[in-house]
Amino acid sequence: MENENLISIAEFCRYHHVDSDFIQILEQNGLIETTMVQQSVYVQTDHLGQLEKFVRLHQELNIPAENLDIISHLLSRMENLQQEIKQLKNRLGFYE
Repeated sequence: MENENLISIAEFCRYHHVDSDFIQILEQNGLIETTMVQQSVYVQTDHLGQLEKFVRLHQELNIPAENLDIISHLLSRMENLQQEIKQLKNRLGFYE
């Protein structure tokens, strides 16, 4: 894994005004993956969007970090159901 594909958690936390404990809780709940390189913790740039989404949910909606796994699961289910509805509408349109 190359260093240009990694973002420092310390830098991310400073920029987004969150505590590093927030990141640890997300990792413990299986919501993000971090990488340790020379005693510093990093996250892949590919996962940055998801991490920022969790920060917004936490800060803007005051959702505790411990509950973000529940919200993430519900949002994922909702997206799957919306995709299924879209597929069913397409099939229905074919038969009309």
